Order: sequence, then C-alpha cells, then structure tokens
Amino acid sequence: MEYSGIFHGTYQYGPLPSYDGFIVVELSDRPVRYHIQPTFIGGLNAKECHSMAMAACRIACTSADAIRGKLSVAHLNRAMTKPCLDRLQTMQYLLGTHMVTHPELKAKFCYLPTVPTLIDGMITGKDTLEMAVFMTIGQENLRVNLKLKYIGSRWMCIYADLG
Repeated sequence: MEYSGIFHGTYQYGPLPSYDGFIVVELSDRPVRYHIQPTFIGGLNAKECHSMAMAACRIACTSADAIRGKLSVAHLNRAMTKPCLDRLQTMQYLLGTHMVTHPELKAKFCYLPTVPTLIDGMITGKDTLEMAVFMTIGQENLRVNLKLKYIGSRWMCIYADLG
C-alpha cells in the first residue's frame, strides 16, 4: 500500500485494543458480555469502559420499561437530554395507543422483564460513545441503540432508538 501526504511522528500499525468484560445484571441468569472498540488511540480506559457498559445497560433497560408503560420516562431525567426524553415520551404514547387495539402484542411485550444479553460499543470521539444493547423480553429480541456524549461533567444519552 502506498500513502501520500506529510506525516510527522510515529505510528504503530496494528489493531487498536478493545475493551471486553462482563457485567452482572439482576434479571439475567449469567453475566452480560460487553465489547467496546475505540476508533482512535486514546480516549476511555478499561475501567471507564466497564462503567459505560453498565450505564448503557441501565439506560437501555429503563428505556424499554418506560416505552412499555412500566416506568415513567422521568426515571431517565439525569441520564438523557431533553430532546431525547421527549422522543422517548412520544414513543411511549404511540406504543401505548397501538397496544390498546392489539392486546396480543401487549401480552407478549409488556409483562415480562427486559433481560440484557450483550452490549457492543464503539468509542467514536473523545467525548462520544455509541452502544448497542441486545436484550430479550420473553421470546422477543430487542436492540437498543444509544449515543452518549460527555456534556458538562457527565455522560448523557443524546439518542436512543429501540426496536
């Protein structure tokens, strides 16, 4: 391979290290594996990645419970930005309205607990992290995609997509 351009300094070619581990979740019968991959050198360390995996899992499970009507969206006030909370509130309303006319969907989606199975993340910037939390609700598979950003002095969820 040939590269053009000016480069000052040294770079060691090879894969970037990933952060892998497990977190213990109350409703899961086994620890939940996580894998977080940086896209650049530097950024979060192993301990911070472990904390972010736990935070993403908590946000994802709480979000799933909120849209199912089991919890108030207000439980996420400290973890999500206002626009993100507003979108989640809208989704909660639309899903609740839909389930009124589809009781079979409500029966298989609303009564069983959310059980996370895998967390996969990517560090995309010094203050940005994207996570996918895979979970089950009964026999249904669900994936929650989150975008977390360091705002002020803490990590906040700026985007949450459940599906």
